[in-house]
Amino acid sequence: MKQLCLIFILAALFSCKSRNPTDNSPQSFTLEIKDSIQVDYLGNLNVFDFDPESGLYLGIDHGLNSILLFDEKGTSQHHYDLQKDGPNAISWLQGKSFLEGKVTIMDSQKGLIQFGNNGEISRRIEMPLEYLHLNGLNFSAYSLGDTYAYIRPERDLSDYSNTSAFYQRIYTSPILETFNPETGEITNTMSFPPNTIYQDGNYYRWMFPTVEKRDGQWYLYFLAERKYHVYEEKGDELIYSKTVDLTISDAVDIIGVPIENPELINQQREPNIFGRIEGLYPLSNHTVVIYTKGVEKEVSGQHDPEKMEEWMDFINGIPRYAAIFDKNDSLIQKDIELPKGLLFNGVYNNEDEIIVLKNQEYFGEEEKVTFYKFKITK
Repeated sequence: MKQLCLIFILAALFSCKSRNPTDNSPQSFTLEIKDSIQVDYLGNLNVFDFDPESGLYLGIDHGLNSILLFDEKGTSQHHYDLQKDGPNAISWLQGKSFLEGKVTIMDSQKGLIQFGNNGEISRRIEMPLEYLHLNGLNFSAYSLGDTYAYIRPERDLSDYSNTSAFYQRIYTSPILETFNPETGEITNTMSFPPNTIYQDGNYYRWMFPTVEKRDGQWYLYFLAERKYHVYEEKGDELIYSKTVDLTISDAVDIIGVPIENPELINQQREPNIFGRIEGLYPLSNHTVVIYTKGVEKEVSGQHDPEKMEEWMDFINGIPRYAAIFDKNDSLIQKDIELPKGLLFNGVYNNEDEIIVLKNQEYFGEEEKVTFYKFKITK
């Protein structure tokens, strides 16, 4: 009963309303906390995917290489630790998600690996190795026609020592690699979208591409931009369709350096906390984008990155906003302010509920891990 009361109190306090002056119009939307999932787990657990067939969520504690599959009630259905030593040792959980109903990871050295409910390796998808992922991955692989598609790793490192040439190539290369398990063929797809910030002649480090898909549409966004790109699925190919810009006029932009002198980026004296997308949710009838506007240097300069606890409190307290688009990617509403201290990780369920972690670093440690369910209301 105490927990139920808390949910309703939070729902009242955390109803997220737009600052747009048209809020009182019939078209005004909000994001509200409708419920929560309490998981009886002591540790650094976050949620990374939802399987619509089993109704289970994929929770991972990276510090322990621990996998927890839990249901809507927060009940653990399967819990196991991945091996750190021996022939079945996992090197590094880079990408993690469900693939064909099975927990699947992209290992940093051993390709795609699938697990049974007791943690046993049920399948190794023997893709060619000798690759390098330079960024975190938001998924392991998606099915695409007769292939598996995943964030393209670097296989050609001939210009790796020349940072300028390396990133000039990266900033124009396809985003995904595909692997056909029947033929062993590897190809690339999802061409680099046009008119991005990465074509302006500056260096912005790695792009950290995030890819989401729903039905035949695929969505891509990068770390340095407040826009997303839409691709249409045709067989084993992804064809660029359009770019949707959030057009946040009061956001802080990323600062780059000339790509001919990439080392200059390490000489920036002040933190550049720029506005960026932190989550995209292709729901049944809407696309929801979570973003920040960044922080001006006059404000960020008041905090010391060397004081980690203070700095993380500051970062976690930066306002987050939501924008809602219709299925044709036309903007319905933006600048919907969200509660502070929540972590958005791109997960939603069959009911179009967005699953969000209550950050214990911000609120303080609790006996259970809490995930809130956000729902669009009108």
